[in-house]
Parts: sequence; structure tokens; C-alpha cells
Amino acid sequence: MTSDISADFNSFSNVENQTITNNLRLETTDFSKYLRNIAGIHVSYLPVAVICTGLDLIFTLITLVMGSTNMSECPIEPLIPIYLVVISTINLVMIILTTIAIILHMRKIDEDILAFFYVNSSAIVILILQLFSFIWLIFGSVWTFDIYNDVQYSQINQNNYCKSSLYKYAIVSIVLQYIIPFVLCGARNASSIRRKIH
Repeated sequence: MTSDISADFNSFSNVENQTITNNLRLETTDFSKYLRNIAGIHVSYLPVAVICTGLDLIFTLITLVMGSTNMSECPIEPLIPIYLVVISTINLVMIILTTIAIILHMRKIDEDILAFFYVNSSAIVILILQLFSFIWLIFGSVWTFDIYNDVQYSQINQNNYCKSSLYKYAIVSIVLQYIIPFVLCGARNASSIRRKIH
């Protein structure tokens, strides 16, 4: 015994369809806004976003070059250049996803269902990559600072050698990756406090 169920969506008036669509859009926009804020896709001031993204891209490309060109230059801890390559590659992917999602959001294209799906999917992927990046940062910190007292920069053929520029860059990179999020959170909180006072 089979039964056919059918619905005639054309029988709804445009007013009813518009109301349903607006309610759906409001519900998804609230969730979408929260997700974009967590992933860093929500931009309130475009020039600052462009400057920050540009600086992040420069730092990421320098890190990628430092790691990839010095793969065999740190026998005491060969994972340091690998750490730099992986962290910079992840960051590059996040920059690309974030930039595309910001462009879609700023142009209000994300109100279209496909763009909305892309922006929210990107936000979820960015959150997963941020989590992996943080875990990878901890591994990189252990690999880098564990050899701090044993590393030497002059005798290339020794097992405790690491190229000076590579090792020092890894230290600076790691320290910045710990400091910058706190500075950005502090700046964001300070600006919101200033807005509440005025």
C-alpha cells in the first residue's frame, strides 16, 4: 500500500512566503553572527581588518619561507622547521577562508543560501584550524624551548647545531603567537569599554 503525499507551494501567497523567509533569515542571521564573531569573520571597521590581514599575511609568508628553506638546518631538533611550515600553511588557509567570507559578508551576499552556507562552513573550518593551530603551537613551543640551553649556532656538523636565524625566528614567532591574541582581546575590550563610557 503506497500513499502519495503532495503539497502545492504555489498556493501560498507571496506575503506568507516573505514572512516565512524573513523569520528564517532572522533566526539564521543570529546564529551566523555569533559564529562569525568567534571565527573572526565579523568586521566592524574595514581599514583595520585590511591592515591586520596584510600584516598577518606577511608574517605567515616569512614563517613559511623560514621553515621551508631551512628544513635540514637544525639537527638538534629537526621538527622546528616542520613546525614553522605547518603553522604557516594552516594560517595561510585561515587567511584565505576568512578573506573570502569577509568579502561575502561585507557585500551582503551571505544572505543568499549558498554564500550563507560557505560563510558558516568557513567559520566552522576556521574554528577547527584555530584549535589545531593552538595545539600545534604548544608542540612547537616544547620542541623549541626544550633545546634552549643545549643549542649552538657555530659548528654546523655537530648534533646540537641549529641555524641561528631559524632558531631565533622560531622563538620570536612562538612568543608573538602567545602575545598577539591577548593584545587583540585587550584592544577589543578597551574599545568596547570606551564606547560604553561615552
